[in-house]
Amino acid sequence: MKRKFMMVVLAGLFLVGTWQTVLAKKWQPYQFKGNERFEYEVITYEDEEEKQVFYTLDIKELEEDTFEITYITRGTLKREELGMETVYGFYGISLGGLIANPFYSMYFQEMDLEVGEKMSLWGAGLMKVTGKEKIAGREGFVCQFFQTIDDEEELVAEWTVDPELAMPLRSKVFSEEKVESQIELIKYTEY
Repeated sequence: MKRKFMMVVLAGLFLVGTWQTVLAKKWQPYQFKGNERFEYEVITYEDEEEKQVFYTLDIKELEEDTFEITYITRGTLKREELGMETVYGFYGISLGGLIANPFYSMYFQEMDLEVGEKMSLWGAGLMKVTGKEKIAGREGFVCQFFQTIDDEEELVAEWTVDPELAMPLRSKVFSEEKVESQIELIKYTEY
């Protein structure tokens, strides 16, 4: 009788563990559906000065398996600032790299998005899922990336991700525990 009870308990634990694995979500960055539009507010801090830019990525299906992609970077510059930023979209680099560094995106594909989950990144740092939050009407998991600097764990980056979307709801980069840049979804549209 005791043995039968133990077998039932062990089988139940196995099924619960298996079910939790099935329920755990993973994020597949950059896996776009098409016919969707992402609109972001980008804030950077330079010498205590805040700069704001808006970034839009629009993906429209023209015909089967053919898509039109539109990138829009919108901001303001003073006359004396007209220069390289005018041609190269304020940063001189792709804003996509600021949204989610492709190096880290491969780790998201392996990580279960479940509050409390942790993943060591082979000596590069530690990723933790610390909570959930709503941004632009979507709920996402807060994923924080820590590195050990001078024997202390320091927050380096944070992403809020909705496993249903190809890009994060928000991405933050920290320097000395202060936000250096932040990109936040302000509107997502499917059509």
